[in-house]
Amino acid sequence: MNVSVEDLSPSQKRLHVEIPAKKVQQAIDKRYRDLSANVRIKGFRPGKVPRNILKSYYGKSIEHEVTAQFIEESFPQALRESDIKPLVEAEVDESKFDESGALVYAAIVEVCPPFDLADYRGLPVQRSEAAVTDEMVQAELERLREQHAELKAIELERGVRYGDVVVIEYRSWPEGAEAASAQASEQMVEVGKNKLHPDFDEHLVGHFSGDTLSFVLDQPEGEGSSSESPLQTHYEVTIREVKEKTVPEANDEFAQTMGSFETLEDLRKEISSQLRQRLDEQGRGEVRRQIGDHLLERMPFEVPAKAVEKEVEQQLRAFQYQFQSQGLKVDPDMFDTPEIRGEYRPQAERNVRLSLILSRIAEEEGLRLTDEEVDQLYQQVARMTRMTIEEVKEKYADSPLVEQAKENQIKEKVFGLIEEHLADSGPAPEAQGADEVSETAEQE
Repeated sequence: MNVSVEDLSPSQKRLHVEIPAKKVQQAIDKRYRDLSANVRIKGFRPGKVPRNILKSYYGKSIEHEVTAQFIEESFPQALRESDIKPLVEAEVDESKFDESGALVYAAIVEVCPPFDLADYRGLPVQRSEAAVTDEMVQAELERLREQHAELKAIELERGVRYGDVVVIEYRSWPEGAEAASAQASEQMVEVGKNKLHPDFDEHLVGHFSGDTLSFVLDQPEGEGSSSESPLQTHYEVTIREVKEKTVPEANDEFAQTMGSFETLEDLRKEISSQLRQRLDEQGRGEVRRQIGDHLLERMPFEVPAKAVEKEVEQQLRAFQYQFQSQGLKVDPDMFDTPEIRGEYRPQAERNVRLSLILSRIAEEEGLRLTDEEVDQLYQQVARMTRMTIEEVKEKYADSPLVEQAKENQIKEKVFGLIEEHLADSGPAPEAQGADEVSETAEQE
């Protein structure tokens, strides 16, 4: 096999590969022998069909099969011989049999463009010094109480109060539209939360189950309205059901329902520990974000568009998986629009560039995985796939799944190295508050 490389641009190369005529002819001859032994053509006995007849029927198909086989078998070796590491799957842009019978093909390969490795030691970062406060612990405790609240039907007939949960059926239409065009929707509303509109819930207070009421509300500022002529929306609401929300008291009994806790103080200590862990994780994430910003600023270069689009695809698949993991059926096409792809593209480009920089630093520092670390990785994959380690090594040793896991672990080592040599620039301007930590907890 002869391999040569043509530079098309800093991030694109054309790989030329030639498979010797003798090797190609042997593969073609074998295909014809196998075909002759099995094909049935009227007027000829099995195994006695002349080659020229077989060629007239199947010549193009055999050439296509042989070409595909040699490309699949030879291309990885050609990449190794030329020391090319493609960023995305290469595209074969031409293939043919030359006059001698050799197979010649060329492939366009997207690669990392050359860039100067700037200093990555002593990067200045600001660290968060947020501490877990009693207010944060109390806020998290209140969130847990709200999560475990019970809804009970109201035994005595009374009007809706703030804090009640009501099931409503409502229609809404903007000023000037026909009421008949509005579709009815059912909604569960916790009165006082004002989820539908800042002034919506107050119209429910005092009404009873079965009541139907109508009212008009100004559209909130920032949603297309102006102070001079606010847009208005008409609402027609029927109260279907009223329930009273009972939040459990914060006491030892409640703590015991939350796990292996004897007292409320035990639960508060666990909440404090979890908040501390979340703050530490958020702090590490912020430090790494700053590291990434510095690396990207110090080492600018353009990445191939196809590599960016591949990262966009991965982000979209991850987004779809989030919906599917929650039991929601989604149409993949609804995510794959030019507008959505455009929103994901800046982050995708950042991810690709930063990944290439980290890989380059790993090479510079000679950072590799030890045999023990590789075995631990195989153990993780084995648990995920419910296979033995031996089966994983046999079936997935060179798979994208394992290769990606290896790359991620090496990048962790790079971050660790950089973090050991950071220059501290003092505390971050603003530490994360209790509400933000609780919000992160809800997302988790």
